[in-house]
Amino acid sequence: MPSIQEIIAQSIKDADKSFFNEDYMKQAKSVVDALRKSGLEVVPVKPPEELVTYASENIPLGRLRPTDFIRTMYSTMVANARKFVS
Repeated sequence: MPSIQEIIAQSIKDADKSFFNEDYMKQAKSVVDALRKSGLEVVPVKPPEELVTYASENIPLGRLRPTDFIRTMYSTMVANARKFVS
């Protein structure tokens, strides 16, 4: 898997071939799209309260091993982070 820096560099290179008047929003979108395509997501360090509430309301029921519980909660929070972050 390429490093985050390599993904970002390649996506900026691919996004805008112009030499003048670069479209930085286009480049930024390309970076985010490339990260997501590589299975990465940009999320805040501290989760918004709305996301914490959502995750707590969607805790998996039943008995889970601690590692399975952590994986499930992590995935749930990352997958839904965009809904709660502007």
